[in-house]
Amino acid sequence: MPATPSTEMTLLDVTSDVSLRREFIRVIGATTDLFTYFLETREIDFQLGLQIVDQLRRHLQTNFDAAVGQAVQPLYDSYPVRHSVQSSLLAMAMGIDAGLSDEELRSIGLGSLVHDVGMLLVPSRVLGEDPITERDRQELMRHPLHAAAALEEFVEVAPAVQSVAAQIHERLDGSGYPHKLKGSSIHRLARYAGVADAFLGMISPRPHRAANEPYRAIEEILFAAHRGRFDAGAVRTLLRVVSLYPVGSCVWLNDGRIGRVVRSNPDSVDRPVIIAMNLEHDPPELEQIDLIETTQLTVVRVGELKSSRENDPH
Repeated sequence: MPATPSTEMTLLDVTSDVSLRREFIRVIGATTDLFTYFLETREIDFQLGLQIVDQLRRHLQTNFDAAVGQAVQPLYDSYPVRHSVQSSLLAMAMGIDAGLSDEELRSIGLGSLVHDVGMLLVPSRVLGEDPITERDRQELMRHPLHAAAALEEFVEVAPAVQSVAAQIHERLDGSGYPHKLKGSSIHRLARYAGVADAFLGMISPRPHRAANEPYRAIEEILFAAHRGRFDAGAVRTLLRVVSLYPVGSCVWLNDGRIGRVVRSNPDSVDRPVIIAMNLEHDPPELEQIDLIETTQLTVVRVGELKSSRENDPH
């Protein structure tokens, strides 16, 4: 039986995603080398970092939506390497949407990529489930400074790269770290990178809490922006890039079908593109639906996605 147009589109998307995933795994390997080099020498392999950032930009240029989908996958292992790669990828995606220049994109990408190398110097007990001392907490909050110090070795590094690496955890209301900077004291690119990094941190589990669903993380970010913690323009950019229902979210439609979000619609953040499943058929029928074009359908509920890793006793 010939494939329907929606099925053909789905198969093309899957093929693209598989190719992108293979490249993404290679980038993870290269970033592991970057972090290992820092751990051994306290230096950053600047050229390797630029190569990784340029590769991530090519991902975005080749298939923006699929690349963003890779960026917002919950992180269950390979921390802090994979988190840094995803932060770089999502920050550059936001930068593209915001119209940043090529130099600014490279700065936000490289600063985001290396900002967590200092986590390798933090005692392992600090990252566990047990309560930590105030001294340990202070050491944890100093970790961005290790990257910024290593970047000082390269006179050709744009000051913005150091600002992103050092200020990515600062917050507009002064509640961030390591220097509790406020407002305009925080570099504009660091504000964008900080929103990307915070969102990814929320959707990934931590020793002291479970992962938030992407939709709930968006709600938290919006609430924090309303209270003045995050840059409102950066948050709007995040919302356009990942949508109100980020890629990978499981949603229920008003006709009873369940769908998975595969693409955002920047001009209508509550009406993404989804793959809908009709479970009344065996095997279930799949249909790609753009909710902007199918106005009679709406999202009525967001599902709770559980990774098999969370339930795997091994």
